[in-house]
Amino acid sequence: MEKKLNELGIKYVRAVVQEGGIEVHQLFFHDPDGFMIEMCDCNNLPVVGDTAQSCSRSNRHMMKQPQQGVAR
Repeated sequence: MEKKLNELGIKYVRAVVQEGGIEVHQLFFHDPDGFMIEMCDCNNLPVVGDTAQSCSRSNRHMMKQPQQGVAR
């Protein structure tokens, strides 16, 4: 990812977070609209629960659930 950001001339910041013997590497940069983007090697993070699942599987599950409490 860093190679691609460098090729595109996009400035970024690196960070390493260590907690409980787990190390996560992060990259932060801004998209063309000014939003901050964070990328990390999140596969290093432990998952609480019975089974581990990727972020994309988890997000799809949450997107399928109806929203409640939305006032119109």
